[in-house]
Amino acid sequence: MLTTTTTINQSPNTWGSPLTMTLSNASAISGLSISTLRRHAAKGHLRLIKLGGRTLVDSASLRRLLQQ
Repeated sequence: MLTTTTTINQSPNTWGSPLTMTLSNASAISGLSISTLRRHAAKGHLRLIKLGGRTLVDSASLRRLLQQ
């Protein structure tokens, strides 16, 4: 029997991209430092999600930030 497990940050949305990503991945994708991403979040321009001991970046809010 084959089973698959999907974690929350790998769940695809209806467009096929992850709903969230780690700060490290968001930094690599955007070219912005983790500190800069945190500053954007503090200003309300980026949504961060605390989950357990992890901080995840909302992919849609990162996309909006990068399109500005």
